[in-house]
Amino acid sequence: MPEDDTMLTVQEVAKRLRVNEKTVRTWINSGDLPAFPVGGRGYRISKADLDRFVEAQKKALQERKQG
Repeated sequence: MPEDDTMLTVQEVAKRLRVNEKTVRTWINSGDLPAFPVGGRGYRISKADLDRFVEAQKKALQERKQG
């Protein structure tokens, strides 16, 4: 599996971004952060999707600062 295809749990994403797991679930439920369900309440997020999400957030922040 290529490095960008590494799968992360909600807990791992929350730890990497230093946010609450509930925040990650909110992003998933809103469709902002792509994820697929596993088991009853679990999700997996690809590292590539997480990287795209972070870049999109950075871009949106820069656009708000400029506009």
